[in-house]
Amino acid sequence: MPKLRRFFSTLLIVMVFGVIAPLFADNASYTPDPEITARIASDPSVIKSKLISSMNKILENPATLTIELTPVDDEHTARGRFKKIEVFTSRGSIDNLTLNRADIDFEDVQLDTRKLLEEEKIDPVSMSNINMDVSILESDLNAFLESKSKSIKVDRPRIELTPGNMALSGSTKYGLVKVEFWASGHLSIKSGKEIWFHAGKMKVNRMTMPRSFVGMIIKKINPVLDLEKFPFKLNLEAIELKKGEMHFISFRTGENTATK
Repeated sequence: MPKLRRFFSTLLIVMVFGVIAPLFADNASYTPDPEITARIASDPSVIKSKLISSMNKILENPATLTIELTPVDDEHTARGRFKKIEVFTSRGSIDNLTLNRADIDFEDVQLDTRKLLEEEKIDPVSMSNINMDVSILESDLNAFLESKSKSIKVDRPRIELTPGNMALSGSTKYGLVKVEFWASGHLSIKSGKEIWFHAGKMKVNRMTMPRSFVGMIIKKINPVLDLEKFPFKLNLEAIELKKGEMHFISFRTGENTATK
């Protein structure tokens, strides 16, 4: 069942890493480019238009995309520093995975204004906090899995979400034998960085398996995702499973670096 672990990792890496990785960098110091600062001072609206263009490069065809800026003052705006930047988007896709809704808040944030204006890239040099709130529909998860079925080597993969419970089914090779599997359980968070799947029930070829056998399979799957491996630190706070929907929240305390 190592293929199940690859399946879970592919799914959750896309959900978390695909959205946040292009948006975060820590640097020891930062000095805004004087020429860029002058351009922004002459037309402050360029900040929002470039942020929207940058987000459209990350998300494919979002149905809605709104960015709200809370400024400190005109001088800080020209230098790319804001009390808060809020991103609200719906029905945007990353690698064939559609996010039903994604809200991202950057608090007390300093942007790299040169990268934003010249490369249309969102690169927070520093910030106090970053909050992420995302929901994904069951139908979109299954469409994503279908597009990945060959690469994860699982035929007819399907997820069913109910309050507090996730069921996974499909068929794959186990040793030399191709088997149909079905597992039902819940997700939990460990140490703010690991996501674990706990199977309450599991069947292989429609037979209920003993707990010792289930434990052996689950041991190969977990941890489903280890955020420690990523080039940035997140603090996953909660995963909520509703009927037909997965919802998760992440909070991270960032680093503040005063501009020169």
